[in-house]
Amino acid sequence: MSFSRTLRILGVVGAFLVASAMAGAVAHAASSRTAASPRATVPTAPAAPTARMAPLTAVAIGDSIMDGHGLTEAQSWPSVLADEQGWDLTDLASDGTGYVQVGAEDDTFQAQAEKAVSLDPDIVIVAGSSNDLGEDTAAVQKAESTLVRTISTKLPNARIVAVNTFWGDTAPPAQLADFDAVVEQAVSGSSGTYLDVGQPLAGRPDLMQSDDVHPTAEGQRLLAASIGDRLPDDLKAAPRAD
Repeated sequence: MSFSRTLRILGVVGAFLVASAMAGAVAHAASSRTAASPRATVPTAPAAPTARMAPLTAVAIGDSIMDGHGLTEAQSWPSVLADEQGWDLTDLASDGTGYVQVGAEDDTFQAQAEKAVSLDPDIVIVAGSSNDLGEDTAAVQKAESTLVRTISTKLPNARIVAVNTFWGDTAPPAQLADFDAVVEQAVSGSSGTYLDVGQPLAGRPDLMQSDDVHPTAEGQRLLAASIGDRLPDDLKAAPRAD
């Protein structure tokens, strides 16, 4: 082999060795950078807290039908209705009470209304009472107007929900319609809600207790359902942010 050819071969081998060394150095440097600088992770934002929801608060003003006479308080139609709608209810109703008739707890609907004011509820439910039958119609109507005015003035953010006076399984006395007419007018004038659900217990002696005055538990559920079906949508199971 000639001397010049030998030199060329040595030159090629040398260049190959240099290139291999350089490639190894580059790979080593890249490996070092990777080990020294791990891939950064994107932090995950914490989940937004779930807002706690509070139920609407309601107060019931009424008589023995509304306090579940002969039954447990939980079986009264205001309690059944509140359960269905998710309201937090305080039932102030008491036996024998009316707009002017003083009841067993020495109160009237007006006295119950004053208690309701102190509770600052979202909803005030009131229904007429047959306990006022035989009283002077004008006096009862004046008491009705006073009660609605008290609630609308002292609880301007509360919704009044007034219901017609319930009777039993027979035809109701005409005087009850006179009472209801004034309540409807007063409540409508205060931006409240008046619900005339008729007489759901009419012709249903099977839904009356033995005194033929107070509904059975099933009768109470029927009253609650009759009212619940006619509630405005914004009061139906409508929790608010606390």
